[in-house]
Amino acid sequence: MSWVVGVDIGGTKTVAGLVSKTGEVLDSIIVPTPTHDADAIVATVVECINTIGKSHKPRAVGIGVAGLIDVTGRNVAFAPHLAFVDFPLAQRIEEQTQLSCVIENDATATAWAEYRVGAGHGVHSLLAVTVGTGLGGGVVVSDALMRGATGTAGEVGHIPWVLDGVLCACGARGCLEQYASGSALTRHAREFVASGHLDAQPLLTACDGDIDQLTGNLVTQLAVAGDHACMALIADIGTTLGSGLSAMVAVLDPAMVVVGGGVSAAGELLLQPARIALEQRLIGGAHRPVPPVMKAQCGELAAMVGAGLLAHESAI
Repeated sequence: MSWVVGVDIGGTKTVAGLVSKTGEVLDSIIVPTPTHDADAIVATVVECINTIGKSHKPRAVGIGVAGLIDVTGRNVAFAPHLAFVDFPLAQRIEEQTQLSCVIENDATATAWAEYRVGAGHGVHSLLAVTVGTGLGGGVVVSDALMRGATGTAGEVGHIPWVLDGVLCACGARGCLEQYASGSALTRHAREFVASGHLDAQPLLTACDGDIDQLTGNLVTQLAVAGDHACMALIADIGTTLGSGLSAMVAVLDPAMVVVGGGVSAAGELLLQPARIALEQRLIGGAHRPVPPVMKAQCGELAAMVGAGLLAHESAI
C-alpha cells in the first residue's frame, strides 16, 4: 500500500499523519503551531514529516493551511492566523524533504475528505464549514472542488456580517468568523464570566479563576457535560452559524452542509440551532428542500486526510 504524509497547519495546532489512497490513517501526531514565525512553521512541518514518515516511506506530502492559497496552488497568499504572506510553502517543503508537495486551504481539504470518505460520501455537491479558531469553508460542486478564479473560493468566515463590528484577524471588521467560531465562543464566555452572573460560576471554577485561561474548548466540554449557561453560549454560536450558512446555501444550493472543527464536538447543541436558523433565514426555506446539516465524520483529522487524498491524486 502506498502512503503520503498529510498535514494540517492550523491556527493552534499542526496535525500530521500517514494517509492511504482510501483515506485510512496509519499514524498521526499533533504539535503546537508556532503561528508567529513562518520559518518555525516550516521547521515544525518538516520535523513532523520526518517523524511520521520513518515507518513507511511516503511518496508525497499534502498540506492543508488555514489561509488563502494562490492560483498556482504553490504559495500561501495570506493567512489571518499564521505568519504567511506570499509564502512559497510548497517549494520550501519540497526543498527540505525531497518529496513533491501539494497545498490547499484547510477547509477546502476538509470538504474533500468529507466528500470522499466522510459524511458527504455519495453526494455530488456539499458545503463544508470548520468551526475552529476561525471559520473556514470549502465547496464541492459536481464532484469537483470549487476553487474559484483565484483559488480562494469558500471563505464563508469572511462574509461581512456586522457593519463596523469586531475587528477580524484578516484586517476587516464584522466578519462572520468573529460571531460564529471558537474565538467568538471564547470571547462571549469571557464576557459572560466578567459580568459576574451567578450562572457563570462553573466557568470561573473550571478556569481556576483566571479568565484568560477560559477557552472555547472548555466551554464546549462544559456544555456537553450539561452546563446550561455553556449550552446557551454554544446555541448562540449555532444560531449565528446557521444564519450565515443561509447566504452560502442561497448561492450554492448544496446537497448537504457538513460542520467540522473543534466546536463541532458540541454535536447537536451546535447543529440543531444552526439547522433552525438556516431554515428560517434561507430564501423559500418553508417551500423548498433545505440541505441537511450534518456533523463531519473525519473529526480533527479531516483537513489532514483531505490534503493527503489530494496528494495521492496529484502524484498519480
